[in-house]
Amino acid sequence: MDPVLVVGGGVSGLSTAYYLSQAGISSVLFEKARRLGGLIQTDLIQDCRLEAGPDSYLAAKPAIKELACDLPALESQIISSNDAARRVFVARAGRLVPLPAGMVMMAPGRWPPVLRSELLSARAKTRLLQEIFFKPRQRAEDISVSQLVEDHFGDEVLELIAAPLLSGVYGGDTAALSAASVLPRFLAYEKEYGSLIRGARREVRQKKSREPLFQSFRDGMQVLTDSLARAAGGRLSVVHAEVSQVRRSGSVWQVRAGEQTLSSPDLVLACPAYTSARLLENSAAPLAQDLSAIPYSSAILVTLVYERAALERSLDGFGFLVPAHERQVLAAATWVNVKFPIRAPSHLAVLRGFVVDPQATGLLQVPDAEIIGLVRKDFSRWMGTSVAPLFSTIYRWPDSMPQYVVGHSQRYARIKQLLEQYPGLHLAGNAYDGVGIPDCIRRAQDISKRVIDRCV
Repeated sequence: MDPVLVVGGGVSGLSTAYYLSQAGISSVLFEKARRLGGLIQTDLIQDCRLEAGPDSYLAAKPAIKELACDLPALESQIISSNDAARRVFVARAGRLVPLPAGMVMMAPGRWPPVLRSELLSARAKTRLLQEIFFKPRQRAEDISVSQLVEDHFGDEVLELIAAPLLSGVYGGDTAALSAASVLPRFLAYEKEYGSLIRGARREVRQKKSREPLFQSFRDGMQVLTDSLARAAGGRLSVVHAEVSQVRRSGSVWQVRAGEQTLSSPDLVLACPAYTSARLLENSAAPLAQDLSAIPYSSAILVTLVYERAALERSLDGFGFLVPAHERQVLAAATWVNVKFPIRAPSHLAVLRGFVVDPQATGLLQVPDAEIIGLVRKDFSRWMGTSVAPLFSTIYRWPDSMPQYVVGHSQRYARIKQLLEQYPGLHLAGNAYDGVGIPDCIRRAQDISKRVIDRCV
């Protein structure tokens, strides 16, 4: 049979190629960049493993664990976050204030840390106590994350906890993000218990073991994508060229990249939704219209490496969040060698800064040195880091974070329905039903199963 055509060489495209190879099916993968991996890239600089994109994944999602069972070299690389030191701070009024321990997102999993917290006012704490008496409720339509949080906890919890936490995942505006797509389990709590706090506390009690929150790989996240590419082996061919045209011809899909055109009954678009929309605008216009309506935001990641002894503040947690009203440049920061001590020598401190929209888009064309200077100024503001870093890295990721806005689930339902009109066409990636790396791998596995079923 003809090889399956895959557009996009990030984790979604590589996962698809890997799962197909396990069934004896070959694939041709098109990637315009000179390297594979997409946003996943690990730099080794002076014995520090520094991530250009995501530094970990949620341990509770099983897709990577299941994948690692089939790849022993990958399984041996898995490490867990240093949760004994897990503490997150929130920037408020010129200082870093600890987020109450035991929070399940914005809902208290335990009462004493919340009631003792300096982060929340007495008014906000009273609102939390009142929330446990809420009655079950079924929403008739999709609402925004901000409406859900404000309905239950008020504006203070939204601004200081929920919005900053979600900015690190979506980089978006909670007034636009869909509660049904971003916080489905909290809507389920509301439906069953009324109170989100009662639902969250029940979840905490039912956990049988204390799982790490995050996991990663000893030699960096790039181990994942490198392992997938190796495991696909001789059944994966890579074409480093940008796809300029996709069209349907009879029962096959034709892909033009560079000077060559390849055909196959199956085409997997493992690229951003807006790229898929552009490629499909002539052969699948109704589908392209819905794909182009999925908005994206940008991000910039800046990592600064210091002599640890030169820092004026101790690294006593995983990092900090900066609410929008306190923000100048940084939206969040990770103290990498606390979260994953193995990533850097003990005498160094690795500070990873995360810039999201609207600041990120405004800085995309600004020179590296200027952006690094702004980030250094912000770290100095919150941590007193007045000395110059030993070295730094910077990565721009324009239009890289899909936004699950209100109505996203309805749009995705239409996309799935429209896909049925185009046999052999598959959409992979993080724009549809989960933004995390395990979500991308799960979706790639599902697509591979459909392709395999068509071939049997």
